[in-house]
Amino acid sequence: MSSGKKQTVLGLTGPFGSGCTTVADVLKRDYGFVVYSLSYFVKEKWKEENPGKEISEASRRELQEIGNRLRDKEGHDTLAQKAYNKANEERRLDEKRLVFDSIRNTAEIEYLRKSFHHFYLIAVDCVEGDRWGRVQDFYAGVYQSFRADDRRDKNEECIPYGQQVALCVDESDALIRNDTDPMVTTKIAWMEKISDKMKDFISLFEGKLRSPTEHETYMSMAYSASLMSQCFKRQVGAIIVDSKSKVVSVGYNENPPPLKPCHKEFGDCFREMHIDGLMKDLLFCPNCGEKIQGLKYPYGCPRCQENLYQMVVRDRALSRCSALHAEERAIVNAGASNLAGCTLYVTTFPCFSCAHKILDVGIRTIWYVESYPDVDSLNMFVRAGTVGLQKFEGIKARAYFQLFGQWRREEEKGMLSKRAPPP
Repeated sequence: MSSGKKQTVLGLTGPFGSGCTTVADVLKRDYGFVVYSLSYFVKEKWKEENPGKEISEASRRELQEIGNRLRDKEGHDTLAQKAYNKANEERRLDEKRLVFDSIRNTAEIEYLRKSFHHFYLIAVDCVEGDRWGRVQDFYAGVYQSFRADDRRDKNEECIPYGQQVALCVDESDALIRNDTDPMVTTKIAWMEKISDKMKDFISLFEGKLRSPTEHETYMSMAYSASLMSQCFKRQVGAIIVDSKSKVVSVGYNENPPPLKPCHKEFGDCFREMHIDGLMKDLLFCPNCGEKIQGLKYPYGCPRCQENLYQMVVRDRALSRCSALHAEERAIVNAGASNLAGCTLYVTTFPCFSCAHKILDVGIRTIWYVESYPDVDSLNMFVRAGTVGLQKFEGIKARAYFQLFGQWRREEEKGMLSKRAPPP
């Protein structure tokens, strides 16, 4: 383990095209960070398996599959270990400022948190349309290929050794928005804008004190509520705030009483039980026609390698989820309170069913943390035109108390020193 003496170590995660590499370049250029990329080892493996070819010829799917294979065979945190060992070999572990880019699996986060005393994970995010605009040349304009890679990054199937970008964003200590700005037309100007945003985060991580913003506080409350959930898939929290900044209601995803949480009521996730049933009933691959016997998780066809989960399971089987969603529970818990004009803070993005209820009660603003918003929900909100959608940016719950817990005591010390009589 690194000594951690006067050291700030950052990790970067986020969906493809959000700009993690650009943020790493800014941290190196403007703040003197030494950068190590976990994807370096995936690319090196690809070059080893494809002698004579340039890395620019590698498809994202090939790289994703190599990353999955390495995690499956060598341990889920192997890429983080390799980056750590490389830094050690180069005698850079005790650098004052280090950054590890391209984090894709929660085990990688856990390894780095154990390895460094002061490790902070930053999620870089932006809307899907902006990401597509940045990478469409790489996909030769084929949007469907981009979406397929995006789904593998999100890891809807919950493959433990796969990319888990959505869960990594959940685990982050801070979130930076990197949406395209029509007023920023050059890469240099873009990097300057990112540099300005990073300044506040780095100052906080290195000891500068400030109080939290209103949005950081409310979103941290939503994350606190999410810990009440015993869902093994994803813990979600939501709070509703009125126009006077009063918290009206709190919710988290969980089975409605008298049902117990799924793992106690059914011995497994009810959705997963439904999905397993669908797959067991599947006799032939819908893509290649291969006869399937004993298909097992993660549901790849043994012949064509097509992901059958994505072909057979509609809407991720959300309609079979037995839980009340966090937004639903918050609305129900509000009782007879008038929610018209209120603001919702939620740790994901509302699903299609929750979107109906949000519109029906008149909520006017949604602050969310989600790299992969539900497209149908998003379109519904756009069509309605009554809800303002705001992607959260700032310090998240995991680092909230650590970074903001000292500012009042330090202010009090300063005030008391001014009041003290002269010696």
